[in-house]
Parts: sequence; C-alpha cells; structure tokens
Amino acid sequence: MASFEGTYTRQFSAMVEAVHPGIVELDRTAFYPSGGGQPADMGRLQWEGGEASVEDVRKRNRLRHMVEGDLPEIGTTVEGSIDWERRYAHMKMHTSQHLVSAVVDQLHGARTVGNQLYADKARIDFQPLRLSPAQLSEVEAEANRYLAKDIPVTITEADRSELEQDPLVRSNLSLLPASIRRLRVISIGNLDICPCAGTHVRSLGEIGEVEFIKRDNKGSGKQRLTYALRDPTP
Repeated sequence: MASFEGTYTRQFSAMVEAVHPGIVELDRTAFYPSGGGQPADMGRLQWEGGEASVEDVRKRNRLRHMVEGDLPEIGTTVEGSIDWERRYAHMKMHTSQHLVSAVVDQLHGARTVGNQLYADKARIDFQPLRLSPAQLSEVEAEANRYLAKDIPVTITEADRSELEQDPLVRSNLSLLPASIRRLRVISIGNLDICPCAGTHVRSLGEIGEVEFIKRDNKGSGKQRLTYALRDPTP
C-alpha cells in the first residue's frame, strides 16, 4: 500500500492461486496482514457458488487468508470485502500511535520500543520514560493540539540509506532486515517521519482526540502508556 488508494479500499476482485484447509491465497488482496503491532483485517470472500469469512490474515513468505466457510477452487475469481469499521478503527489508532510517539519523543526524548493496537485502544512502550500524572496530561494536551490542527498525513517511499542519514526519522532501522532497501514512509506534516507498512488516515482531523487511560512502569526505565480515542469536544 504505497498510497492511500490501497488503504481506503473496501472491496476488490482477485484470482485464487492456492487453497489449503482453512486457507486461501490470492494473486492480489486489500486485506492487511497482522504485523507491526496492528491486527489483521477481517471480512468476506464471495464467488459464484460459495463464500467464506476471513478471520485472520498472515504473511510468511506468502500472504494467507485464514477462512471459515466454503473453499474456492484454484483459478476462481473472488470478490473480497473488508470489515470497514474494524479497518478504519485501526487506521485511526495506528496514525494516532505515530503522533503520540512523536510527541513523547519531542517532549521527553523517549523512544518507542513496542506497541500494540486494537480497534478501541492502543498501548505504547517507551524507554527511558517515567511520566508523572501531570506530565501525562501535558502529553495528552499536546497530542490533542496537533490533532485539532488537522495536519495532513502522507505516504512516500525512500531508500534505506536516505532514512539512515536523516536525523528527523523516528525509527530504529537496525531492527529491519538488511535486505530491505526500499521502505514505505509515513509522514505527519513536519512533525513525524517514520517507516511503516501499516494503514493510516489521510489527515489527523479524522482521528478525534486522545485520552490516556493507563500508565504502567515495566522496569528498566520502560513505561507503557495506554490510550483510547474519543470524538472531539464541541
């Protein structure tokens, strides 16, 4: 998904390339596989004479749709439909995670060392970080200040060497396999630049507001912040 066209796709057509018990492989797909802290998309595959629900999507060499229901034959054309409410919730949550990570880095110099997204909340692990309740309120207010500005989000591609030399890039590129040379990059205005394969919204105005609901000290200077999204206050 090197553009928002793929991110906002809700339906698509594809041809079945392989079938295994409970698994369908397609020549193309709009389903996002589990990875990078973001859960997989769910939805349906339909074709003449059959249909199946997509319960999970995994990528290990090949992208596999874990299905329940009928199994199509190889060569069949299927119509795929994404559970859009779930996908869009993940898009908003993933983009807000980039924002929160950028704000915490900006205010406290802490790196994001882990994250997990859900449809209704997200948690991010930072290190080194030990925010007090007052400091957490400051982070929340700063994040919501940026969200209210409705800053555009862009998707581009860049060579790994370019990103390694850019001090503004927020990512530990050493964690990515050395064989990956071309990277997809998500930018939030001039605030954040981060290599990422996840799904994102086009602008911060789609997200709402951040509300922190929990903070946990995890040892070794690590702190986990958990937040939910709410509609903007009038």
